[in-house]
Amino acid sequence: MRANEAEIAYLEELYADRRAYFGELHNHAKTGGTADGLRTLSHWRGAMEALKMDFAAILDHKQVRHMFQEEWEDGLFIGGTEPGTGILDSKAEVKSMHYNMVFTGPEPLMELLTEFEEYGFTGGREGHFNYPRFTTERFGELIDRVKEKGGFFVHPHPKQLMKSDDPLDYVFRDQTGLEVFYGDMANAHTALNYDLWMGVLAAGRRIWAVAGGDNHACADDRALNTIYAESRTNKAYLDHLREGDFVCGSVGIKMCIGDQKMGGSCSFAGKKLILSVADFHRSVKNPDHTYRVDIINDRGVVCSEEFSCTEPVTLSLETEPCAYYRAEVFDVNRNLRIAIGNPIWNDD
Repeated sequence: MRANEAEIAYLEELYADRRAYFGELHNHAKTGGTADGLRTLSHWRGAMEALKMDFAAILDHKQVRHMFQEEWEDGLFIGGTEPGTGILDSKAEVKSMHYNMVFTGPEPLMELLTEFEEYGFTGGREGHFNYPRFTTERFGELIDRVKEKGGFFVHPHPKQLMKSDDPLDYVFRDQTGLEVFYGDMANAHTALNYDLWMGVLAAGRRIWAVAGGDNHACADDRALNTIYAESRTNKAYLDHLREGDFVCGSVGIKMCIGDQKMGGSCSFAGKKLILSVADFHRSVKNPDHTYRVDIINDRGVVCSEEFSCTEPVTLSLETEPCAYYRAEVFDVNRNLRIAIGNPIWNDD
């Protein structure tokens, strides 16, 4: 089950010129206007340095001014916003939810807010907007435009606002994110959201797991994402977020089936899965602990391997007909799930 030298080399070549970046994808800062964060971007900068975080998405409410602050820096702060809405479905029932729209910078977001007149966007760097109600069809059109403009769409804290028992009520388009780790990898919110994601996958939807702290008071490292990117730039991050090739959690996972990396799809026929685990963020790294990686498909765990955080582990296995493969990493000593690799789906 351990990969041989040729398989290790093949996987590393697929991820060549990329390194692990750790960061947050759901935060708020004190930037004036309608922002409800309690700490300035300058404070965030210092806190992130202390926590060894590479990036943070600042998604202030009802405005774009945070992305024009003097302290704003590409690659350190990722832009976007977190609106709220009520989705009017075909049964004339209203589902209350928030949604995160993440972009490399302010321009595509401002274009989007202008195109969708429902927002009443006042324009310019000080422009503000409303929280409109959408029909399910119109909301799908909004998500499509986010994608077309190079953005990344996430349904944040899903079970903390919506109370439906139907997993499909939480999904509006495939190739979008669902906030699975929320605030902390070990809390009750995360447990609910993880069960929801399991239901979404079981229903056949191709949705990516995302971590988010929803931090208003201060930076935190309890719900990080890991992105293997070519550079510390927003474009590099977004390129991989938009493909689902990232980890919900604080440990680097590289995985491929053939030449297809996490988040995508391919035919499994005649192909091997190769996976490596390395690059632990300091918040979860303990040389005295034992860690375990599980390789999982839609039928359950198909392979488990225990290892140390001081030595990377690389595994390979022959694929079988199934809906998808994915991986999770656990801290055995804490009995805690600390990383979720996004699935590769089968096109057969």
